Amino acid sequence: MIGTGYVGLVTGVCFAELGHSVTCLDIDKEKIEELKSGISPIFEEGMEELLPKNIREGRISFTTHYAEAIPGADLVFLCVQTPSGEYGKADLSYVYSAVRECVTHIDEYTVIVNKSTCPVGTVRTIKELINEIVPEKECDVASNPEFLAEGVAIHDFLEPDRIIVGVDSSRAEKVLREAYAPLIDKGSVFLATIPQSAELMKYASNSFLAMKLSFINEIADFCELVGADVNEVAYGMGLDKRIGTRYLKASIGFGGSCFGKDVRALIHRGEEEGYEFKMIKALIAVNNTRYLTTINKLKKHLGNLKGKTIAVLGLAYKAGTDDTRDSQSLRIVFELLANGAQVQAFDPRAMEHFKKTFARANEIIFSTTALETADSADALLILTEWNEFKELDLTALKTKMSGTLIVDGRNILDRKIVESAGFTYEGIGR
Repeated sequence: MIGTGYVGLVTGVCFAELGHSVTCLDIDKEKIEELKSGISPIFEEGMEELLPKNIREGRISFTTHYAEAIPGADLVFLCVQTPSGEYGKADLSYVYSAVRECVTHIDEYTVIVNKSTCPVGTVRTIKELINEIVPEKECDVASNPEFLAEGVAIHDFLEPDRIIVGVDSSRAEKVLREAYAPLIDKGSVFLATIPQSAELMKYASNSFLAMKLSFINEIADFCELVGADVNEVAYGMGLDKRIGTRYLKASIGFGGSCFGKDVRALIHRGEEEGYEFKMIKALIAVNNTRYLTTINKLKKHLGNLKGKTIAVLGLAYKAGTDDTRDSQSLRIVFELLANGAQVQAFDPRAMEHFKKTFARANEIIFSTTALETADSADALLILTEWNEFKELDLTALKTKMSGTLIVDGRNILDRKIVESAGFTYEGIGR
């Protein structure tokens, strides 16, 4: 497993849990030493139990050396980052660097599996690269896109909706099928297709989910104009089995390391082929200004935000993770500071990451509890749907705050209960 980020670590630990012998490689020496001690660099449900368990039982190990990880491997998974470059183009330099490093250490037939999210045609390019470097080596290249949602990634791996592999040879398919056999035997769908189709499935899936989110957010805005409740509208829509209820949750917009990056990469790849994704471009436009929804609601009630104290609950881009990459909270907090507000913030998992990634973190007062965050606040913003925010003690909150405004950016509170406690409630599309 080359790379020990979310995808690499979760995939490695889960393959070990299935009974395979796994070696995880990363160039970050400090991270590898922590992993050897059973300390995970990420928060993910189940990781604290499965990582040390599989280390103890000898099914997973960690190294910084390709010479230790690659020889004798049946499968080498590429799980490195593919960040957005200019105009949304996926930066594949980490993928190609990993390929160059690993192929020189192959000593027998090996399947190089690209699990990093890469544009259509990457498997072909990797094959060409390998043939340039080590034409004598016996190996195949496959695509195996990941469909892991942060916060439930281990569950998603061990109980997948589908397992997709893009292969050009029956031999490579056989090796991958054997690796996933414990899941296939339990009933998981294993779909083998050509590499181009497998590569596009990840982008198409993420773009469709992002489109559902942006669609319901537009409906939410219209609900506010006509007096409808977007929660009721979404529920009624979701009862149609063709639509379903998932990803119809109105909010401040989507974030995270996948949706925005993957959608932009698909748009760019389309442009390379002379094709314009008009609908997909529109969903990005909707999401790009979504963060202003909360700011506008604050100004509606408070007027000028200069000198106002705003309590922010939630910094992770969603509950269940400590990941703040592309979190809407980053944009919202920046806008609050730009408007002269004093920001007090709390997140049960993501504060340390936020402090490292947000340039003006030194201007924020970070709290140790949700209630402490609300001390003397003129308004309270809920930006992440953590369960503990759903269960706020409204009586205690009322005594803490100076003002009475609650802006619920995730629609996790009951308006009637909040208003009966003496607060002014602003949700999304309600």
